[in-house]
Amino acid sequence: MKFSLKLVLCTTVVISVLFSAGGTIMVRQNFNHSLETAASQNNTQHSLERYAMESSMLNTIMNGEMLTNEKLAEYGKRLTGYMGEPGKQLCIYTEDCRTVFSNLRFTLSRKEAEHILSEGETYRYRREGDTVLMLFSSRLDVANHPAYLLSAYDVTSLFTERDRQLQEYLLLDALILVASVAAVALLSLLLTAPIKKLNLASRKIAAGAYHERTDIHTSDEIGELSLSFNQMAQAVEEKIDELGQSLQQRDNFIAGFSHEIKTPMTAIIGYADLLRSAQCSKEVQLKAANYIFREGKRLEQLSRKLMDLMALTDREVELVPLEADGFFRRLRDTLSPLLGGVTLTLRGGPGTFYGDPDLLQCLLKNLVENAVRSRPINDEVVLFWEFSNDRPSDNSRGRMAVQVSDTGRGIPPDELPHITEPFYMVDKSRTRDGGGAGIGLSLCRQIARLHGAELRFESLPDRGTTVSFELAMAEQEAAHEDI
Repeated sequence: MKFSLKLVLCTTVVISVLFSAGGTIMVRQNFNHSLETAASQNNTQHSLERYAMESSMLNTIMNGEMLTNEKLAEYGKRLTGYMGEPGKQLCIYTEDCRTVFSNLRFTLSRKEAEHILSEGETYRYRREGDTVLMLFSSRLDVANHPAYLLSAYDVTSLFTERDRQLQEYLLLDALILVASVAAVALLSLLLTAPIKKLNLASRKIAAGAYHERTDIHTSDEIGELSLSFNQMAQAVEEKIDELGQSLQQRDNFIAGFSHEIKTPMTAIIGYADLLRSAQCSKEVQLKAANYIFREGKRLEQLSRKLMDLMALTDREVELVPLEADGFFRRLRDTLSPLLGGVTLTLRGGPGTFYGDPDLLQCLLKNLVENAVRSRPINDEVVLFWEFSNDRPSDNSRGRMAVQVSDTGRGIPPDELPHITEPFYMVDKSRTRDGGGAGIGLSLCRQIARLHGAELRFESLPDRGTTVSFELAMAEQEAAHEDI
């Protein structure tokens, strides 16, 4: 059963029960009030009748006449006419409950009469067909001649009015119930409309439309639920996108790794088979051996970089103070045999920064090698560093900015977001000819993150590339100088 239907049914039942109970109680209270008013009026009337009877009995005695049952019957007849009420009903009994006079339209047995008269000055109801009577009784005791007076008053109109009010109220209750059902049904549709939107959005998201959002802007609990739902959907979409990117990167990694392994292995197997199965000249043997050696070294380098990349995934490094001038000079001396005629120019001033010397040397070595492979127009690669005391917050240290710049062939803008992915190559043929495997920048990015830094790339095709990052400074900035 739908929630809107449950809401309509529950509300209808509650309204029906409360409204019916309230109306019934109100009609009953009005009826009881009318009965009490009628009882008070009838009791007053009965008292007047009793006083009239007693007065007649006293006059008879004072006139020296005998007070007989015939006299009592005569008083009863005169009393019905004296009170002037049409349909006036009363009955006079002797002390032993024998009827002296009666114009009652119903018959009371002696036993019933004894019971009524024994109750004293009170009243009770008696229903005769469609007529309801209110009975009052009093004892008349004048000159040792006891008698009883029983008066009957028609109160049928009160019960008829009560029944009429109940019927009208039940009709009104039915009309109100129908109207309330229609109103509650409309309200339930309006109130549950946001829930239907949430349900529809959740189904679309479950079907793969992770961009779907609920367009609900209210300040109630449903609005808060909608906001939480949208936040959840946003988180799910981001996680799905991350998962998709991870899967794509994994596929690219596997494809690149397979390709990088296949190319040298094919060459090694081919040349090895040539040396094994054919008589070759010394020159061919030397060429084949050199090619096998070069491709084997390339596989060794690829294996080493893969191991370094995996080792850095969960590694925690200890950063120590390093003197900038000496560190970069030693780096240039180490890289000199690998530059192939390209000049590595150092520009920066003295100062101290925090870092891991081995990891930073690996990072800068890869950046410089990439810059050399880009074939700078002026055969120069510039390694620049600069200290700054500007702090993002009061609790942070100063920073040392590091840049590696070249004037080589550059990188297209659409390639920049992917160059740190493993095995990704902007120019695969020339990079592979230069001995690269497309894994160096992935290693550099991981090393930079271990130092709390991020690599930033600025490049234009045929204009050159600049790679920069920042390290924490350990002391006051020194003066700038060229090296």
